[in-house]
Amino acid sequence: MKVHNENGQALVLALAFLMFAGLSVGTLLFLGGTSVMSSSQLRYQRSTVYAADGATDAAIQLALNNPELGAYGDPRCQASNPGTLASPIMLTSTATTDDHTVANVVCTWSPYPLDPDRTITFTTFSGDGSSPVIQATVQFHDHWSPVTAQVQTWEYCGHGTSC
Repeated sequence: MKVHNENGQALVLALAFLMFAGLSVGTLLFLGGTSVMSSSQLRYQRSTVYAADGATDAAIQLALNNPELGAYGDPRCQASNPGTLASPIMLTSTATTDDHTVANVVCTWSPYPLDPDRTITFTTFSGDGSSPVIQATVQFHDHWSPVTAQVQTWEYCGHGTSC
C-alpha cells in the first residue's frame, strides 16, 4: 500500500479550475451587461441636457434681441414659474443628436412693471414636459447700449431635484 496515492487528484484540480473560470466569466458578463445599460442611460441623459442647454441659450438670445419679450404682462410668458409644461410655450427646439431630443422653453415675465431692467425666468422642459430640466433667471439691462444680459442663476433640475 502506497502512502502518497495521487490517483484522481488531477480530476479534482480540473473541476476546481473549471468552477473558478465559470464564476469569473459569469461575473464579467454581468458587469459588462450593466455597463451597456448604464451607457445607454447616460446617452439619453446627455441628449436631454444638451437639448435643454441649447434651447435655454436660444431663448436668452431671443430675449436679448427683443426688448418686449418677457416684459411685465407679456402674453408669450407666464405670471409664475411652472412646475409642468404649460402654454404658452415660448420656444421649441430639437437637439441634433441621434434621437432628436425636443426641448420646450416657458418664460416667466419680469415681476416689476416699473423696473428699467427685465428679469425673466426661463424654464426648459424635455419633450414629455413632465418635469423641468433647466431653470435660468436672467436680468436684461434694456437701458444700456447695447442691451446686455446677466445670468443670475442657472440650475439643473434633473436627477430628483426640483426647481
